[in-house]
Amino acid sequence: MKTLILYFSYSNNTKTLIEEINKEFNFDVARIERKNSYSKDYNTCAYKEAKEEWEKKIYPEIKKLNVDINAYDKILLFFPIWWYTFPMPIGTFIKEHTDYKGKIILFENSYTNDPKYVDNSLKDLKEITQALNVKQGLFNKNAKEHIKFIKEE
Repeated sequence: MKTLILYFSYSNNTKTLIEEINKEFNFDVARIERKNSYSKDYNTCAYKEAKEEWEKKIYPEIKKLNVDINAYDKILLFFPIWWYTFPMPIGTFIKEHTDYKGKIILFENSYTNDPKYVDNSLKDLKEITQALNVKQGLFNKNAKEHIKFIKEE
């Protein structure tokens, strides 16, 4: 079974996590990036750009991925929680790949441990499309716990 780690990371916290996890697996990795980068200023990014996208359900254009996701049986999708759900570039990716036939497993991280944000991200992704095989993975866990979960998956 061929697996891809796909992730979105603004501050590189998620990037650091997947790099640690992938030392164990050596899966292919691709980063989802907004075509027009978010502001480097956190307050502008969080309280203006990201908040507006969330409030208005704006799915920003993302850079072309340098992988054919249909070549993978499974995607491990990592992202931070922004405004109680996934960052909108994740939504853009989902909208652009509603024909993907493999399994997508969600891995979220957040400054809070409130599990309703995990429920929100899964519910919000399913509002984009019911066609994808999306499963909840782990929330706010360390690399060791992710490695164990992925091995058992």
